[in-house]
Amino acid sequence: MTTTTLQNLRRQFGAYFGYGEQLGKDGEAWTTTTNIGASTTIISTELRDYGFDDIVDSGSGDDMFENWWVIIHGSNNAQTVRRVKSYDASAGQITVAGTNLSSESSNTDFELHKYSPTLIREILNTARLRSFPDLCQPINRTLWSSRRQNRFEVPSTIIGIPTSIYLERGVAADYGNNILSNADFETFASSAFTSWSTTTLDIAQEDLTTTPTNYAVFRGQSSARCTSQTGNTGTLLQSISSPGSYSGQTINLSIWVYCLTASVVSTSIVLNGSITLGTANDGGLHTGNGWELLTTSVNSTVTISSLNVGVSVVSTTTDNTEFYVDDAICVIGPSQEPGGGRIVLSDWRYEPIMQGTSQRNEIFFPYDLPDNYALRFEGRGYLSSLSAETDTIEIGQPQTDLLIAHAVYIFFERSSYTSPDNEGNFDLMRRRVAEQDIERLSYHRVRAPRHRMVQPGWTM
Repeated sequence: MTTTTLQNLRRQFGAYFGYGEQLGKDGEAWTTTTNIGASTTIISTELRDYGFDDIVDSGSGDDMFENWWVIIHGSNNAQTVRRVKSYDASAGQITVAGTNLSSESSNTDFELHKYSPTLIREILNTARLRSFPDLCQPINRTLWSSRRQNRFEVPSTIIGIPTSIYLERGVAADYGNNILSNADFETFASSAFTSWSTTTLDIAQEDLTTTPTNYAVFRGQSSARCTSQTGNTGTLLQSISSPGSYSGQTINLSIWVYCLTASVVSTSIVLNGSITLGTANDGGLHTGNGWELLTTSVNSTVTISSLNVGVSVVSTTTDNTEFYVDDAICVIGPSQEPGGGRIVLSDWRYEPIMQGTSQRNEIFFPYDLPDNYALRFEGRGYLSSLSAETDTIEIGQPQTDLLIAHAVYIFFERSSYTSPDNEGNFDLMRRRVAEQDIERLSYHRVRAPRHRMVQPGWTM
C-alpha cells in the first residue's frame, strides 16, 4: 500500500500556496550550518546565500520571514514549532519567539511555513474526514460464523454499509506454509504451551471437554486462556527459528482471539526488537465481538536477526482482561493470510444505529449461517489520523493532490469567516479555486466496489 507521511503532506500544502517556489526550495526544507544552542536563534547560510534581499521590496530581506513559522526536526527539538520573531538576512539568522531552544550536537533540518504547522496538521486531519468516501482505505475484518447467530455488529472501522460480506472456509493451524509450531495450542505442559512464552500474562489450557460445546475453543481440543495482570502489558509470543532466511520479505500473521473487551488485545510482530502492534484499521486490534481473526503484516527491509510473533494485551490499573487464543498462522510472502475459498453473501440487511445511542450498525441475515466459517466484512474506512512526523496516510500521488485541495478549501473556508471584507473576498475566491481543483482531481478518487446488499423477495 502506498503511503505518505505528515511531513510530506505539509510540504505539499505549502507548495500549493507557491511559497516553496518563492523560497526556491523543494518542500521548504533547510539545514542549519551552526548547531542550535540554548538560545532562540537558528542559523543557516543557505538562507543568507540565497539572496532574499532581491525578493522583498525593502532590499534588505530582513522582513522576509517575519511572523512565519518554523518547525525543527532535530533530536532534541523534534517537532518543535515556533513563530519567527525576526530575520537577519546578512547572517541567515532566524530569531524565534518563546523560550530558549534545546542544544543540538549536529546540523539540523528545519522547515519554514507561512502558516502554523500545527494548524496545517489539524486541517489535514479534517480534510481526511471531509474527503471520505472519495479518499478512504479498504477495511477487512473477520468474525466467526455460527448457526446460533444471524445478527452481527458492523466493525467500527467500516464507515457506512459494507461493500461486501462473504464466508471463507478457515484454514487450520496445520496449514503447510505455517512457520509456527504448536499453532493450534494443543500441547500444554508445565503451565505453559510448547513453543510459546508469556510476559506479565497468566495462561492456562482451556479444554473442549469442559462442556459439550465450549465456545472458548475455536477449533480442536483446546485453546489458550489468557488473563492480563492489572496495570501491565502482557504478551504471548513465539520466537521464530532461522529468522534471517525471511529477510526482505513480508511477514503475515493471523490469529483467532475471543474477547469481550474492545481495544485491548492486538497482534504483535517483534522484528529485531522493534514492535509492530495491530491497529483498528489494519484488522489487528480486537473490537470485543467474541471470536475475531486478527491480522497484521510487516514488510522487512533489513536483515532479520530476531523475530517474535503473537498477541499483546494492555490492561488498565483497575481491571484484568480475559481472552482466548487459538489457531495462529504466520506465513512469509506478499499475500495475506491464506484462505480456503469464499462464498459471497447477499440477501443481508443493513440496520444503521439511531443517533445518540452507543450501539453499532448491524447486519442481519434472514437465514442460518454455517458453523466454523470465517465471516469477512469488507468496507471503506477513514484515512488514518496524523500526529507525529512519521505518521502516514494510506494514499500517494495523485490522491494526495486531491487531499491537499480539500485541505486548502477548508483553510480558506475558515479564514473567509474571520477576515476583513477585502481579504474575505479574496479568501472566497481562493476557496472557489480549491473547489474547482477538488472537482478536477476527483478523477483520482479511490474507487471501491459497491456493496452487494441484494435482497430479492423481501424489503428492508
